Amino acid sequence: MTSQFPTLFRWHVLRYAARHRVLGLLNIVSVALGIAVYLAIQIANHSANESFSAGVDLVAGKAQLEVRGDIDETLWPVVSATPGVRATTAVVEGVVTLPDFPGEYLRLVGVDLFSSAPFSTFRLGQEHGERVEMERWLGRPGQIALTTEFAALHGLTVGSKLRAEVNAEPHELEVAALIDTKDSPAGAQPRFATIDLGWAQELFGRVGRLNSIQFLLHEPLRAAEVAAGLQARLPQDLRVEAPRQRSFQMQTMLAAFRLNLTALSLVSLLVGTFLIYNTISASVARRRVELGILRALGTTRNEIRALFLGEALIFGVLGIVLGSIGGVALARVTIGAVERTVSSLYLLVSIDRQFLSPWQFVTAAGFGIAAVLAGAWLPANEAARIDPVGVLSGGAHEERKAAKQGHWLWVAVVSLVFAILSSWLALRCGPPVLAFVGAFFTLIGFAALAPKTTAGCGALGTFSRWPMLWRLAADRLRRSLHRNAVTVAALSTAMAMTVGLMVMIFSFRQTVDRWIGQSVVADLYVAPAANEVVGLGAVIPGRIVDWLRAQPEVASVDTFREISVTVDEGRSERRNALLAVINGRYRRNLEFGTRDDDAVMARVMKGEAVVVTESLARKFHLSVGQAVKVLTPHGAVALPIAGVYRDYTRDQGVILISANLYEQYWPSGGPHSLAVFLQPNASLDAVSTRFLTEAGKNGAYVVYSNRTLRQRILKIFDQTFAVTEVLRVIALAVAVLGIALAVITLVAERQRETGVLRAIGASAGQVRRLFMAEAAMIGGAACVLGLPAGLALAVVLTWIVNPVFFGWTIHFSLPWAALASLPLLIIPAAAVAAWWPAREAAQKNISEAVREE
Repeated sequence: MTSQFPTLFRWHVLRYAARHRVLGLLNIVSVALGIAVYLAIQIANHSANESFSAGVDLVAGKAQLEVRGDIDETLWPVVSATPGVRATTAVVEGVVTLPDFPGEYLRLVGVDLFSSAPFSTFRLGQEHGERVEMERWLGRPGQIALTTEFAALHGLTVGSKLRAEVNAEPHELEVAALIDTKDSPAGAQPRFATIDLGWAQELFGRVGRLNSIQFLLHEPLRAAEVAAGLQARLPQDLRVEAPRQRSFQMQTMLAAFRLNLTALSLVSLLVGTFLIYNTISASVARRRVELGILRALGTTRNEIRALFLGEALIFGVLGIVLGSIGGVALARVTIGAVERTVSSLYLLVSIDRQFLSPWQFVTAAGFGIAAVLAGAWLPANEAARIDPVGVLSGGAHEERKAAKQGHWLWVAVVSLVFAILSSWLALRCGPPVLAFVGAFFTLIGFAALAPKTTAGCGALGTFSRWPMLWRLAADRLRRSLHRNAVTVAALSTAMAMTVGLMVMIFSFRQTVDRWIGQSVVADLYVAPAANEVVGLGAVIPGRIVDWLRAQPEVASVDTFREISVTVDEGRSERRNALLAVINGRYRRNLEFGTRDDDAVMARVMKGEAVVVTESLARKFHLSVGQAVKVLTPHGAVALPIAGVYRDYTRDQGVILISANLYEQYWPSGGPHSLAVFLQPNASLDAVSTRFLTEAGKNGAYVVYSNRTLRQRILKIFDQTFAVTEVLRVIALAVAVLGIALAVITLVAERQRETGVLRAIGASAGQVRRLFMAEAAMIGGAACVLGLPAGLALAVVLTWIVNPVFFGWTIHFSLPWAALASLPLLIIPAAAVAAWWPAREAAQKNISEAVREE
């Protein structure tokens, strides 16, 4: 670089940007939208992880090791005597719902104030700093301590009474103290509350049982040695690990979900890369004469290249700043969707505030800079290679550029081959991320077909029976292939993402709908109302089950219970799965793909074997005839697999077991829900009303009919994919924005041609309609390319990504009406996006437009 480069940059970049504010603004917005989408998804995912981790830190406190599970309290003194242990404490946890505050709940943790003192990260105190009265705390049931944030939110003070429900039974709690949330993880968990350990055992029906034992060590560096000593004193189904391991396990559980959202959010940046290309191309087109003069005066090619890369970086940096602000705002929307999805499908998470990390912004900025430089590199090189002698030959330039598009066909072929190979390897043996590599190469492969597609649409548009305006527009579409093909690639990529997600979600929904029709067969379904808020936490007392079975209209009642178990894969690493416990008759509501499904379930009901979901079989590489090894309080048990069935409620995988086999290895527990089958001609409404009157007082239970339960399942499904709607809308918005950028570029390149048209009699309206017609053809070409690209992407998402990451088989279905409506939306939107630059071209002074430089 010469010493004159800063002056060149100031005069030829900064001054140009100041003169063309609208073009710069479009560029900034295109980058900002991509950054905002990516950052919002990252903030939502990070906030879910941090909220869970804050809850772990709050309960585990300063513990260095912990044992979690269903623990006999007699183990507490046994493990306390392990060499290397300095202090121990015990915890009982549960969730209570608050009928007076619909939708609210408290995560109630029972602690022993004496033994927990060395572990605690928070302080109990009353409103004016007085210490809690120990006689009252220990002597009265239901005395709890709330966070100051939760108390302030609901107008509660010390002495306030709260109605609570545990296992559908009413209880009264009293606020005995407030938790000082200053400098403690409770600040991130306002729904946290604490109670005495003994009263917690009474409240949650866990007398003699614990959820956790925590440890402080004499020498923390010897944690592995102490953990081995503790493990030797524990049953095989209990594990010793660091408390933070729970956060790692959650991240592992949600890895596929997070990766899916991240990959989809990056599509907006991919679309933005195409638009950056068009924006910098517009700058090059507008200043070709100026660049020829600079080259004639001795400016080097590297300096010309640096000018345009610098211009892109200026707009990129401003877009990153704006996108970062927008991403934080957009995260408020995506956090709600992520929270509902995680709580519905995985575990209860409450994201009460955003967790921002500098690395999120650094990563987003890195992706943004990479997208900007990738998009600006080709037009910057084009500017650097400008021939000063031929710089005024605009038409020749277009023709030469058009002649260089043939090699993109080979790029398309190679990319699609890589897409097929990556997808095949992802299914057969490769790491799961290869599925997204296949999706990426699918998009790139079809985007590389944009020049041929655009040229073909242009040739079709020159058909002699078309009106003259459309024939002119089609001819211009072909002559500016180098510019229009990039716009078509950007718009078709966004459209492919839209179509791919639309088809995948529609196929998934149709599959789930058919599965619901087969598996939801009872007349009524009963569950504690608390489970609507906190998941499968509350159980139904036996007296309720007996009452229902005694009703004359009831033919039978099946029970369902679900717990988390550890599957031993024979390696040092163990993974969790869900154990579904059923008590009832087989209703032919599961499909195993065998000739005799009844025989399969007969073995299950007799306690001879289990059946597993397709997702579990894929994740653990199991099949019929093998055994799944599960850790129980009595040691590891190999459960023979009699069948594999499809289930879309959990992607972790489910082992279906009969109640009699379950009770051989695990302590009995109440059911989480009931399936009620009525006698012929019995009234659904009458049975529901009587149940809610007799057993469901104060809204303790919810009753769903067969039809309403199906509707609720589909509603949860729609909530799960709500966040993808944001991604689709923004990706299309960025792409349509690219139409305006493309037409601005075309206006600059065709300034003389437009002037000639006006000089020979074309009206301003005709010129405006000509540019808008060309933009509509760009939209049409994008539809021609985007629809098959989207269908190919849908195949990858449906048949590759879903089986690899979630283990689900989805039947491919097409939403014909929605697909047919997309061109009716895209083509007019493209024409409208071109209106403003077309209007500017039509109003250009004729003499100035045709003037020779």
